Amino acid sequence: MKKTNFSILLFIALMSPALGHSQTAQRINDIASKALDDGNLVKENAVIKLYGVRTNGPDTKDGNWACAKVASIVLRKAGVLHEILLAVRDVEESLGKWKKVDAERDLRPGDVIVWVNRFTGRKDKKCTGGGNCHVGIVTEKGYFHNSPISNAPTFDGISLWAFEFKYGLRPPD
Repeated sequence: MKKTNFSILLFIALMSPALGHSQTAQRINDIASKALDDGNLVKENAVIKLYGVRTNGPDTKDGNWACAKVASIVLRKAGVLHEILLAVRDVEESLGKWKKVDAERDLRPGDVIVWVNRFTGRKDKKCTGGGNCHVGIVTEKGYFHNSPISNAPTFDGISLWAFEFKYGLRPPD
């Protein structure tokens, strides 16, 4: 291979999104990774707002069932969704054309991850509401999700112990 061809290929590789990620995955990762920064997550008088949207209102049982809302706030800000969703099954349906990732070890930043509750989840792993599933976003900082323990957006945490991996959903390239 000529030196100039190698230089061109190297330039293209370096200018491509990191690790072969799509621009959508990179945008999702960036927004979710910055979600807890000052101004993006605001807590005032027991009201929690993520990117200006309340996460712990009556529509989410005061934040106890806010995982789909928190994930969809990020996905809407990234331009993936047009509306904020309140159910894991609605997030799954909205991203139905995305590639399924069946092994947790294969997840990458920008992927959406779905878990099933170890205690209240269905044997068929269908997400039907009432806290039987959980959804979050894979980031460079860890899993971003709404903690059912603190009822607030967070990264990782002990609350994920109650859930087992169902699958990931990868944005199209």
